[in-house]
Amino acid sequence: MKVACTNYVKEYELLLTSLLKIPVIDRCDHLRDKKEGFLAYIVFKDASTVNLDVTILSRAFPSIIPEVVKRLKHENINLENRYSIIMAPYISAESAKQCENLGIGYLDMSGNCRLHFRSIYVNDQGHPNKFAEKRTAKTIFDPSSKVSSLILREIMRDVTHRWKLSFLADTLQCSIGQVSKVKDYLCEQLWARMSPDGLHVLEANAIMLAWSEAYAQKSELFEMRGFHTLLPVPEFEDKIRQIKTDSGIDCYLSGFAGGVRYAPVVRYNKIHLMVRERDLNAFLETAECKQVDSGANVQIQVLSSDELLHDARLIKNQQVASPVQVYLDCMQLKGRGEELAEAILAKEIDT
Repeated sequence: MKVACTNYVKEYELLLTSLLKIPVIDRCDHLRDKKEGFLAYIVFKDASTVNLDVTILSRAFPSIIPEVVKRLKHENINLENRYSIIMAPYISAESAKQCENLGIGYLDMSGNCRLHFRSIYVNDQGHPNKFAEKRTAKTIFDPSSKVSSLILREIMRDVTHRWKLSFLADTLQCSIGQVSKVKDYLCEQLWARMSPDGLHVLEANAIMLAWSEAYAQKSELFEMRGFHTLLPVPEFEDKIRQIKTDSGIDCYLSGFAGGVRYAPVVRYNKIHLMVRERDLNAFLETAECKQVDSGANVQIQVLSSDELLHDARLIKNQQVASPVQVYLDCMQLKGRGEELAEAILAKEIDT
């Protein structure tokens, strides 16, 4: 085996280790480095060969995979019988799908790979990102990023709309830079596309699923309190409406109680509410429920700020959190929560 002289030692060694596990392969030799990668060739036991064109990326966003493949087709590399491979610290499921559709292999430093040439097929999936950057998730989905959350809620309010970045910034009273961060992340994942008409959502389902997963991981950020009422569910909901009429205190249904207002597909015996922190004591004084450590049939999320109330609705004289918020809440609920969330997504969000 040739001693490799390459600037991409770790990547070459990983490729070598992966390929030499295959019994029919005798060796894999490094030819030379190229810009953003290297060339190598495989020698099989029968002395036949396959040339490898390996492109190395620092980040393999789904949006750049087609660009890389297009660039590879125009490379001035005189190699017959060439098989192209992309390597990166981590290749997501979306990026992997792009590679597969475009007929190239991939291998990441986290352990995921798909290589398919001649009679060789290697497929190893499901390894988590060893190089995850915490700031990326926070920028777009973390509930503590209140401005990003607000921007995303406005975009998802109407996924058929072409959103001008300046309009979003003006409407939400935030900077163009903050809007651009959200736009960049959505476009990098191929979940949205930017055109002269504005930002257009392409994959509402993927956005909401990723958001709900991040939401679940940050559940400790939300102040949730359990209460018990002796009133039947319909009577307690009437009580909530009356409190709004009499005292002006806002109280928004979410969870199952909110979800059935959008998609009546489940029954429920526990009410999920959202109440501002400043209104909580006044609400409890007239709501006829008391705080409990167990056996709660009223769950109140106490809000210190208003971004979770963005796009809240009034449905049959009942205040209800937005479809986006109710979806996020229902995805966290046991029982038929996910079923209700999917119904809301189909009926109210991804339309």
